[in-house]
Order: sequence, then structure tokens, then C-alpha cells
Amino acid sequence: MSAEISFIDGKAEAAFALKSCWWDVAGDYVLDHVPNSEEMIQAAHLDWDVELQPIYDHDGRHIPGHSTTIRSDTGLHLGVMSDSYRVVQNRDAFRFLDNLLKDGIMKYESAGALRGGRTVWVLARMPSVDTVAEGDELQRYILWLNSHDATGALFAIPTSVRVVCSNTAALAIRGQRGIRHIGDMDAKLKQAHKLLSKADEQFTDFSSKAQVLAKSRYSREQANEYVSTLVPQPENEGRSATIHDRKVEAIRTAFRSERNQLASIRGSFWSLFNSVSEAVDHGRFYTYKGNKAESRMSSVLMGPGSDLKRRAFDLAYEMATAS
Repeated sequence: MSAEISFIDGKAEAAFALKSCWWDVAGDYVLDHVPNSEEMIQAAHLDWDVELQPIYDHDGRHIPGHSTTIRSDTGLHLGVMSDSYRVVQNRDAFRFLDNLLKDGIMKYESAGALRGGRTVWVLARMPSVDTVAEGDELQRYILWLNSHDATGALFAIPTSVRVVCSNTAALAIRGQRGIRHIGDMDAKLKQAHKLLSKADEQFTDFSSKAQVLAKSRYSREQANEYVSTLVPQPENEGRSATIHDRKVEAIRTAFRSERNQLASIRGSFWSLFNSVSEAVDHGRFYTYKGNKAESRMSSVLMGPGSDLKRRAFDLAYEMATAS
């Protein structure tokens, strides 16, 4: 469900342009038009600031070297960080993207907050669409992902999957690093802007490789080798074997889905790769403790799920071009 989406006074801090998402089945947070930055920040209820406040011990004495971040509207404590931490406000995301949007080539697709506002995302869509195969298209997005609790860096990255919460892919992050909340943030964001100006080149490179995968057919032996390389058979029985079998079954289930059995990609390395990606994003490939949906998003975006999908893509391309 949508446990990772922040709800304030019964309303989700999220909004989507034109199309709903899996957790918003009623379409309560869908806009009937493509919004500008001011409309999106209002619709997603992100028009609040983050304040840095000093920390005191039980005796009222100031604890030097550390501060806490507080939401200005609710007073919610978000996190504890060192005094070197630099806050980047929600509006900074929209200003950053507006500089890319100012010529009208990109539109706001979604925005929202997770975990009470500890993490905020904004997604903008570029105009180009990559056709990998007939009936299989990839959109080009720019994702802004920022944490207000000092647990993660700021990311401004290209991606091909529409972000609605945990449903995010990070395949296009290659070579990019998150921006740490220290030092001259203005200078860092200017550098990130320059890198994103080359996002079209990254998308084109990924699309070209995806088209190779879509045209390359695998044999049964290659399919078995692909899965066994990504999910090696454990030496011992017991819990390790159970986990292995669950992961393999998750890939098989995703492989049988309608999306991966399109006539244009059936039997291709692209279908094989997407089965792994879908199993990681939506299936039972991993199990999660605590806030499961929140943990899933972290894994899918920048954790083991993201790492596995990158390895899966690289392996598929290596095997497809080996002969």
C-alpha cells in the first residue's frame, strides 16, 4: 500500500498529472492537466519549509555541533545532523527544474513527500519518447529526490520510470553521485544542472542498448545461465535455498506478465531483463522489515534492488552482444 506516502490531516502529500498510480486507485490526487511549478507544489502540499533548530539536553544545555530539522507547518521533527548540514528547501527543487523547464520542453509529472516529509521527490517529463520495440516505449524523466533527515544525499537524475512512490528505477544514474548537504549547495546545484543538460545523450545511449536487447533472442540455456548468474544456487539447503527459490519464482512470475510477453519482445533479452526489473520493483524478490513500502523504495532507488537491476542490464547486454 501507500505507507511511505506522507499523509497530513488525512490527505496525501502527493499529486500526479493526468494519470493515477497503483496506490491511488480512486484517482484522488490526479490533476486533469499538466501543472506548472506553483500548481504542482500546492497540489502536492509541499509548500512548507524546513527549519534548523539547536538541540538541548535534558538539563536545557545546548548540545554543540548538531542541529535538528523541523517542518515549519507541523513542527514535525525530521532528523538530527551536524552543523555542517545545508538545508535545501522544497521550493528549490521547483526552481531547479524550472530552469530546465523555462523553454517549455519539460512538464511536471508528479511530486510528493514520504515518511512525514523526510524525503521529497519531484518528477519532470521530457518531450522525447524512446521506442524500444513495437508497443514498448520509454519516457524520459528528470527526478529530484531530496532527504530532510540527513539519511541520504540529494539526487537530480535522469530515469525512465514514472515515480509515484516505490515504483522508481535508477538505471540511468550511471556515473552520477548524490549531492551531499554540505558546502556551497548553490555551486553544487549549478554543476548538477550542467550534467542534466546532457541527459538526452544518456537516454539515447540507454535506448540504443535496449533496442539491441529487444532484437536479440536468447536460448533456453542462455535464459537459465542469466538467472543463475544473478541468483546463484546456494551450496546448502535450508533458509538460503528457500530465499533462492522465492527470488527465482518472482522472476518467473514477472516473466509471464502481459508486459513481458508482448509479441515484439517475447523471447528477447529485453524481456528477460525486464522480468528481473519487475520482480525487484513489484514482486517478492526481496522481503522487507519494518515499513515495508518505505524499505522497498530505498532498495529500488539506491540500494540492493537498484544494484541488481544495473547488473541485470549489463549482463543482458553482454550476453546479447557476445556472438
